[in-house]
Amino acid sequence: MLNVLFGTGMAGALAVWLKTRPKMREVNLTADEKLREDLLQRVAKLEADAAANALIRENERARHEAELAIMRHRVNNSDQCLDALLLLLKTSPEKVDQAVHHIEAMRARQKEEIALEKGAQAGAKVATTAAVVVPT
Repeated sequence: MLNVLFGTGMAGALAVWLKTRPKMREVNLTADEKLREDLLQRVAKLEADAAANALIRENERARHEAELAIMRHRVNNSDQCLDALLLLLKTSPEKVDQAVHHIEAMRARQKEEIALEKGAQAGAKVATTAAVVVPT
């Protein structure tokens, strides 16, 4: 009797397992597909973020290169003023007052140009910031 009961229980368990096996397989396949889709979406988002970050880096690099060029230009202007003053002092010490006025006018012009360059830099920075899509 115990053997019959055990055999019936095993046969019932085997029948349930055989009946649910296709459904379990379908659940596993669906889970795999969902995981694959989620991973593909994440990869696509990461690629989009990487492209946006590359654009941001390129804009920053261009802005820094422009700033360095402006700084080199300013240093060259200052050097030219100093060289001009030294040359005038060496060649015509009696015209120092006139040279000082001339160099002061040159420096005032350079300061105006620097202010314009700073304004252009600020405008370019605003324009690039507005054009760049920030990654989310």
